Amino acid sequence: MKKDYLLFVDETKPTPHNPNFCFAGITVERTYYEKTFIKDVNDLKIKHFEKSDVIFHFSDMKKNRNDFSVLQDTTLRNNFWRDYVALIDHASFDILGIYFDDEKMTFLQHGKQKNNYNIGFYALLDNFMHYLFEKNAYGQICVESRSFNENRYLLDVFYKYQQNGSIYFTENDIRQHLSSIGFVVKGDNCIGLQMVDPIPSQLMRYKAGYKNDFYSLYKTLSTKIYNVGTGYENILGVKNILE
Repeated sequence: MKKDYLLFVDETKPTPHNPNFCFAGITVERTYYEKTFIKDVNDLKIKHFEKSDVIFHFSDMKKNRNDFSVLQDTTLRNNFWRDYVALIDHASFDILGIYFDDEKMTFLQHGKQKNNYNIGFYALLDNFMHYLFEKNAYGQICVESRSFNENRYLLDVFYKYQQNGSIYFTENDIRQHLSSIGFVVKGDNCIGLQMVDPIPSQLMRYKAGYKNDFYSLYKTLSTKIYNVGTGYENILGVKNILE
């Protein structure tokens, strides 16, 4: 019997220190996610914030603001990040991602930068299909909802991928493994999307080889990359699609 896997995805846009657009996510087996992972994350929230409905936003967490202002206390901050990184270290999930130089991709499209998100999503679908094919599993994708029009464009990409296949997979292959896509409203307490929030930016730090690693976060996340340490890490794990 095939198992169900969820792929929670998020993206990071270029910054003055990072020229890349990155689309990345975590793949997690559904039963483990529902019975164990959600509970582990909520237990962490209760331990440090005394409630489970606090929403993990990485920028707020890192800057000790809003719900995370208590982390201005050095001891509380160190304890929280130690537990947070330890949870990631022990959790059972894999990381898939793609990235590319945003300006170069925009140039290749004659200045149509708005398509970069969908191009990244399409490339990630192939990596997810490889993952599902290897595990002989079903998969569903969960993304954060944007505008309804942007969601429609993304649905078009998804359905065309299902209907037409790709250079790696036939439409029949895809039908047997790739189930559906769901959109989650930003304010919803979706554990999967919250835990994937820091991953795209941290992957780009890992790929750039930055020495300043926030509480060993990107080093820990890098151990979760699918096929890490093999010749397929940069092909099926985290791939630069312009190289």
